[in-house]
Amino acid sequence: MTDWQNAVVVDPKELNHLRRQNAKLDSRTRRQRLVGYGLFGVNALTAVLLFWQSQTVQELARDANECHEAATQSTVALAVLAKSHENILAATQQAPSVGTKSWGRRFTVTKYIPRDPAYGKFNTGYTSTLMKADPAQRIVAVDPKLVPYGSWVWVEGLGWYRAEDCGAAIKGFRLDLLTATTADAMAFGKQERFVIVVPPSTDA
Repeated sequence: MTDWQNAVVVDPKELNHLRRQNAKLDSRTRRQRLVGYGLFGVNALTAVLLFWQSQTVQELARDANECHEAATQSTVALAVLAKSHENILAATQQAPSVGTKSWGRRFTVTKYIPRDPAYGKFNTGYTSTLMKADPAQRIVAVDPKLVPYGSWVWVEGLGWYRAEDCGAAIKGFRLDLLTATTADAMAFGKQERFVIVVPPSTDA
């Protein structure tokens, strides 16, 4: 026997209304879920783009620093080259009657002192041309086969010297500048310098 007293009567219109409301809620939930997925995708893509952009900015910063360092080094090198060229031009203009036989190139330059015990029996206090070995006279030892005695010799950064001496080790493109102290000779060591040679035949 059916218990009609506990039965629930549902109005078909109300049931249809509830169904429509439920369908709307389902549809809204799906839309919200899709929007959430979309926002998550956009955020993920944005994070990837930001990371890539950050890496690109870092690479550009490194490249800019490297270019700046290279430019600085080039500027310094050009400044040194320009100064050297300026010194050479000034020396050429000041040379005593520079003629067509004058010439220039890089030499290996050292310094020596008068009455150096290393010269042994040749330690007479005089140069090969019998000048007194006086550093104030700005004397340079040369290879006389290459640089004749009496030549004016301009050494980059040091100025003019007179070729009045030679040495057993001074052969070819070597110069030895007379100086007053062993400390100065040792501190100078061995250097590469541009040199202009003005042979005595070109003197006025």
